[in-house]
Amino acid sequence: METVKLVHITAVLLSILFFAGRGAVMFYDATFVGKRWVRRVAESIDTVLLFSGITLAWLTEQLPWHDAWLGAKLSLLLLYILLGMVAFHWGKRLAVKMSAWVAAIVVYAGMVFIALSRSPWPFAS
Repeated sequence: METVKLVHITAVLLSILFFAGRGAVMFYDATFVGKRWVRRVAESIDTVLLFSGITLAWLTEQLPWHDAWLGAKLSLLLLYILLGMVAFHWGKRLAVKMSAWVAAIVVYAGMVFIALSRSPWPFAS
């Protein structure tokens, strides 16, 4: 299980670094995010992240409908995906793309805080 956890944490770090990097470069070269290799790298990292997360949940017998923190994290994951789609595909104006990109990074940070605290409300005392 430790190996799966290490793979998952590595994928978490690679995913956000690649997401942030794509966004930063996108503001200088809008065609960058559409390049085939960029899409494939992002898809590969996110696939490893998803499968390692599912494997961890299965190995630890944690379910999103039983463990509130995991349900909150998965809900934020859906929001993160939506914001990423706006930032890289659906947004028409640069301000919309940039706002969605920043919001997605904030949501990602929220997922990390939830995962580390194992609480759906990591900022509550």
